[in-house]
Amino acid sequence: MGLRRSQAVTLISGEAVRFLVTLIGRSSIALPAQWVRGIVMPTAVGRDGLVTWANVSYEHSDLAGRLKLASHGRSAETRVVLYGHDRQGRSFAVDKVWGLVDVERSLIHPLPAHFRGAERDRLLGFFANHDSVALIANPFWVLDLPNRKQALDVFALRLSEHRPEETDVRLQLPVAMLDAVSIGQVG
Repeated sequence: MGLRRSQAVTLISGEAVRFLVTLIGRSSIALPAQWVRGIVMPTAVGRDGLVTWANVSYEHSDLAGRLKLASHGRSAETRVVLYGHDRQGRSFAVDKVWGLVDVERSLIHPLPAHFRGAERDRLLGFFANHDSVALIANPFWVLDLPNRKQALDVFALRLSEHRPEETDVRLQLPVAMLDAVSIGQVG
């Protein structure tokens, strides 16, 4: 299955983070893409709550509920994201997959100071793109791994001047173009 879109960026600093941008309800949720293992249809979730893909089983969890977001429910656009690191993996439904986007590290902002509770564990920050905002889910929290300080630094990529197909050994998912204003609105 191909992704809808991908967005190229012109880097000033040379460092970026690649995100898989999804939509849950009215909120755009960005996941560091290095840990995305696949995207499948909701029918892939077995009765036992597992998704098995490429001989690996992923426990299905309710990411929307954990983030305290209201999902639109199952539709033709619903997809299940397989997310994992080492031996820890989860699968979760999203209302829509927008695509991959590379965001320059300097354009990623921390949560404002008035966020002081558990949302600091769930979210690493946000990035804005024209008139939209995407919240960055903490991948360590998503997978129930121990939290790390400066968690996004784990995912920072140094991009060279070469063409992507010559040097890109990151996430190997098919991509297309991402409309700059279509990342979604935060509700």
